Amino acid sequence: MTEITIPKYGLVQDVKPHYVYTIKVLSDGYQECVERRYSAFHAFHRELRKSISTPPFPSKRIRCSQPKVLEQRRAGLERYLQTVFKIEGGYKQVMEFLGLKYQPSHKIDVKYQRPVFHMINEHIPSKNRHEKRLCLPDIITDGVLKALYG
Repeated sequence: MTEITIPKYGLVQDVKPHYVYTIKVLSDGYQECVERRYSAFHAFHRELRKSISTPPFPSKRIRCSQPKVLEQRRAGLERYLQTVFKIEGGYKQVMEFLGLKYQPSHKIDVKYQRPVFHMINEHIPSKNRHEKRLCLPDIITDGVLKALYG
């Protein structure tokens, strides 16, 4: 499953100051972060609407740089990407826009839940016997198993 969010934005002091939005893509435990300007989102939207019916896009014009206004734009861009992500063919186009590897076999889900624990099969030979240390301590695993299975 793949989740996409825009957790933050930041001001870049350049010749012409501008804001960039950090897009986080979480897929099967791997995380990628990419930064894009609003103008890149807008160009992506213009190109995308030539091929699919797109969701509403946040306004290009903002009158001030107050945190409340910028937060509304961030949330709007996040909703936009999440909606496009779910549209047939949208996942591939969003991944290309972000410059990330497209994986056609991945299921897309805005709600992502990581496993609480995992079990190691004792019968599988291990190259490194210390791999068991990566799991939760035995007391926690035992407690969870006891709660689940009595």
